[in-house]
Amino acid sequence: MEKTVLLIATFDTKEEEALFLKSKIESEGIRVVLMDAGILAPPRSKVDIPQTEVAKRGGVSLEQLVATGNKKECTLNMIRGAEAITRELYEQGRIQGVISIGGAQGTDIGCTAMRCLPTGVPKLMVSTVASGQHQFGHYVGTKDLTMMHSVGDIQGLNFLTKRILENAAGAITGMVRRVEGPLMVPVGTPVALSMLGTTTIGALRAKRLLEEKGFEVVTFHQNGTGGIAMEDMIREGAFKGVLDLNLHEIGDRWFGGLHGAIRDDRLEAAAEMGIPQVVAPGSITYTVQGPLDSLPEEMKRRKHFAHGPSHTLVRFYPEELKEVAKIVASKLNKARGPVKVFIPLKGFCLPDREGWPNWDPEGDRAFVDTLKKMLRPSIEVVELNAHINDPQFIDPVIDGFLSMMEPKR
Repeated sequence: MEKTVLLIATFDTKEEEALFLKSKIESEGIRVVLMDAGILAPPRSKVDIPQTEVAKRGGVSLEQLVATGNKKECTLNMIRGAEAITRELYEQGRIQGVISIGGAQGTDIGCTAMRCLPTGVPKLMVSTVASGQHQFGHYVGTKDLTMMHSVGDIQGLNFLTKRILENAAGAITGMVRRVEGPLMVPVGTPVALSMLGTTTIGALRAKRLLEEKGFEVVTFHQNGTGGIAMEDMIREGAFKGVLDLNLHEIGDRWFGGLHGAIRDDRLEAAAEMGIPQVVAPGSITYTVQGPLDSLPEEMKRRKHFAHGPSHTLVRFYPEELKEVAKIVASKLNKARGPVKVFIPLKGFCLPDREGWPNWDPEGDRAFVDTLKKMLRPSIEVVELNAHINDPQFIDPVIDGFLSMMEPKR
């Protein structure tokens, strides 16, 4: 099958560069569909999807947009249009990948369009804002979107921009050539596993035990984005079950920490999909903050653990953990499928263990008692006299997960 790439650019400012990139991709035997998401002058060359069509699909005609003089609204409308057209082209099987070039506005348009596509579809953004002080997490979101820094501005063809665009052409053509059949094919029963550095020992044991039973385990790092990526893939139908050993992002979002979930729907997808989920409160007892020297005095007075030079794990107070437990219970209570909760009575993470800096059994108990009180009676809670990283905890958890998954195999 002939492979096709969608190339999104604002032709009012990036036409020469877009056409150069198109020629390089086509020289590799890949067809290119051009989309003009520019707002101002029309292109001098022929494009497949003109700016007028993009604007129309966004809900407002280009003429009306330009008349407003509101650049923000113009950009938002072109974003909506580009996203709708990109999704439609992919669903119709007319494209196998997307590449875009741009500055700040073009990056917003191109990345939003790419994020509407499933994980596994090749996505490459060549951007002037892919580096620097500005955070670009909102461009990537939870998708496998590759950001390539343009180094120089994308204004004219010269020895630098030509080399960068040639590399981009090679990258997207290489990725698209690999697209054959289903995007992702598991070799075993696919399940999702949440983990973080402070529960790695237990999570790796869980992963090994599941793999020995023929499961294919995909792990997600609970750093604010990883858990939400897991939620998105659950909704896409990628997994048959979820072993949610680490709920850190929920508590850290409530507190406003560095690794709080980037959206509020953490721990909700499995409930919505009705697939089995086993849950443990891994790493939910602390917020991730910056270097210890940078913390306010109030935080320094709390129990804390230096997790390297850049991150300090600051313990929640018992009253705070009660509030976090209420959030967890409210999410689990919506579950349409089987749910079981396992509680490690000797600590929820690496530094939450007797003799370690964040050990606070009173706080752990406050979380557990509130969770049990708020959960609906049909959700079983199993308390085990072990630490979350101990085999004495992980092995019963895996047994419980396997018993729930048996009908799904």
